[in-house]
Amino acid sequence: MNKLRFVFLFLILVCNPTFAGANEYEVVPYTGPERGMYEGGGADTTLSFSELPLSLQIVYISGLLGVSIVFYKFLPLFLGRIKRKCTNPNRDKILSYIVVNPGNTIADIEKDLGLNRSSIRHHVRMLHLYNKISIVKKCKFTLLFENSDNYTGIEQKIAFAMRNSTRKSILTSIVQNPGITNQEITETFDIDKSTVHWHISDMYNEELIDFDNDGKFKRYFLKPSIEKNVEKILIMSETEI
Repeated sequence: MNKLRFVFLFLILVCNPTFAGANEYEVVPYTGPERGMYEGGGADTTLSFSELPLSLQIVYISGLLGVSIVFYKFLPLFLGRIKRKCTNPNRDKILSYIVVNPGNTIADIEKDLGLNRSSIRHHVRMLHLYNKISIVKKCKFTLLFENSDNYTGIEQKIAFAMRNSTRKSILTSIVQNPGITNQEITETFDIDKSTVHWHISDMYNEELIDFDNDGKFKRYFLKPSIEKNVEKILIMSETEI
């Protein structure tokens, strides 16, 4: 810390005369009592850098050299401090978990990795700060994803649906049995009909599934445009830590 304070103090001392010397150097006539106020208004002329006094040229050049030397000498120190902040065993473990488990939460990490929740929150903030992960708010949940082009908006919705075991079973059943009805899902999984209806309605509103009317039944299908997305998230969810 003392080294850093010394660096900033040195920069201030060096840069002040440098920036002052970088301004235009104006030559104005002497206005003493015997001559009165000068009526010309403004400077007589503007000098180029080569026309400045040698002392000012030396100040300017030495300032630039000083700043360059400081950056050359201490840049590795700054980069080293950043690198140390980015690398941490628990942080790496959390990042690996997020990569393999898209759409997980801090509670999931705490349960599966056995880490302290306050520590997890700190590491999640740092990972987000360094653009390693993205954070998505969904209802009362805060979902964590690898910060890359790996997951589209629709895939984040699918990952959220997969968080609930009942909804995951229903969605998987629709994928494997296109045209399945609410009644068939109820009988297959022994779930209350109203519960099935609630999950299906929510997935329909999220544009994950669609349906066709068949008499008094509704037959449910996965939206064709997201079949590959669902398959990708299903594969990822089967390899959870």
